[in-house]
Amino acid sequence: MNLRPTALSALLLLLAPASCLDGSPVVGGPAERCDADSDCPGAMCDRATQRCVSRARVEVFFSVVPAAGAVSADAFPTLTRPRSINTGESVDLTLRSPRTVYGVVTVPGEADAGPRHVPATLEFTPTDLAGVSPPVQVVADSMATTNFSRDRAAYTWSATLTEGLYDVVVRPASTLASVVPPRFERAFEVRAGALTQRFDLAYPSTYARWEGTVETSMGVGVPGFAVRAIDPAANSRVLSTVSSSAGDGSEGSAGRFACSMAPGAPEAWTLRLTADNGSGGTLVVDVPRASLVAAAPNGRDLRVALPDLAGLSLAAAGRPLVPGAPPPGAPCVGCVDVRASVEGLVVEGQSRPLRGATVTLRAALAPPAGLAGATSWYESRAVTEPDGTLQAWLVPGDYDVVVAPAGETYRSAVLHGFRVRAGATMQSGQVFSLETRPTLGGRVLGRDGLAVRGARVTAVPYHDAAPTHPCLDDPDLRALASRVTPAETVTAADGSYEVALNPGLYRLLVEPAESSGFPVTLGAPVCVARRVSSFDTTLEAPVQVRGVVRDARGAPSPLATVEAVVRLREGDARGVVLRVARATADASGAYRLLIPASAAGGS
Repeated sequence: MNLRPTALSALLLLLAPASCLDGSPVVGGPAERCDADSDCPGAMCDRATQRCVSRARVEVFFSVVPAAGAVSADAFPTLTRPRSINTGESVDLTLRSPRTVYGVVTVPGEADAGPRHVPATLEFTPTDLAGVSPPVQVVADSMATTNFSRDRAAYTWSATLTEGLYDVVVRPASTLASVVPPRFERAFEVRAGALTQRFDLAYPSTYARWEGTVETSMGVGVPGFAVRAIDPAANSRVLSTVSSSAGDGSEGSAGRFACSMAPGAPEAWTLRLTADNGSGGTLVVDVPRASLVAAAPNGRDLRVALPDLAGLSLAAAGRPLVPGAPPPGAPCVGCVDVRASVEGLVVEGQSRPLRGATVTLRAALAPPAGLAGATSWYESRAVTEPDGTLQAWLVPGDYDVVVAPAGETYRSAVLHGFRVRAGATMQSGQVFSLETRPTLGGRVLGRDGLAVRGARVTAVPYHDAAPTHPCLDDPDLRALASRVTPAETVTAADGSYEVALNPGLYRLLVEPAESSGFPVTLGAPVCVARRVSSFDTTLEAPVQVRGVVRDARGAPSPLATVEAVVRLREGDARGVVLRVARATADASGAYRLLIPASAAGGS
């Protein structure tokens, strides 16, 4: 049976517009004009377009870097803490002094051998700058050195930091993933009063543990899984050791796992079990912590009973455990050899094969018995060949498919209800057809209404700043929005621009020439699921910020580079960080920035 849908039905499924597109790309209709936030109950006024848009907090940071060759004990690259800016405010900036922080990472040694140094990566993130400042990474060695003049004790790592509070994550080397968990320290203070500071990180002798068995519905242990605790709110970062259900070879040990939890780990976490079948497919089981506590309050004897073994590799599952014979040549239990292709539509009725497209297929499976809230799915990912074809071993079921083409011509798309039939050995004929990307176009105008030529226009993904925006109410568009990347162009002589985009939620960042006298301007949020025309952006009047850059002793810091950075976000959302102004201090350390009015807190 050929499962290829008609061209029309495929496009209807893949390209259905988001529910928020009612003719207005922003929150609020054309009649809802505004001059101030007070005109927008429950929202904020984007003064560039005089429209009410999704409320987002604006936090302003200043990045200050000493002139080349001027970095010293009194002048180190500094990112200020968040603040609000009032129109016309004078903002003096002070460079911080560097501090050397050092120490050891140790775990308890064997018997009376004493602590053992372990290799690890340490990440220091300023407590109030998470998401704005990249973490400072240093590597701890397993061998200790003693060359600090004031401290002869051994150390295995050192970092150069400025004073302040830091959240610290210790990630042991991958070779230790099964025995030493990560570690989390919050609000560690780097003191201003000393040039050096020791900070040792000693692991405890015991950890909180979760132990259990992965087994079939008949109680037989299944050895093919890797088990770890993850933080679903932080890109699934690992919060425990990684345990294998392979067992130790002794009788009855197959299926057993034991995870040691990271000291200081977040309280909300999920136990994730994964089994790679060796053919590009993965069986995944997620069990939220609340479900674990209900099933095994003491953290011991947790039973994860799989309804069936579909998707496991034959070696992991063992043929005697599987009722019936797998399809001939299948690398995994119950898997079907699926052949498909991806094509891009050129003109109506014509298409071309798309090479290098990534196709992700995911089907929900029955969750483990007795674990309320647990979920299970099978996922496979394949990349198309030069002729646009792909092969994947899939378990029978209904799949959600995300197609992400290479290049910038065709749009990503979502398809639901792609069915892999039970009982088949091979299935072919499915064609995933993609349209070209929709475009966002308009003009960039000055406040006098005249066209602005040569302005750089960047469409910035905005879903991380406004996760409650109506544009993202459509689950398909929300899934695609999380995969988008920025795209940019330059305005023509008449101020016009056009940029091809993947579907998603964006804001335009318009950077006029420095000689224009206009600041960087942010356009209103725009939902792109089909072509958006006449999306004009009027450059804001500049808000001038002046001040002096000084070093830690109070002396002027000539030729320092100053950048104004804003973070836009709703509530506690991750937010979007954008540079909105840049200047170089003069010989006396004085600087002058033109920032957008929307970044200022007063008028």
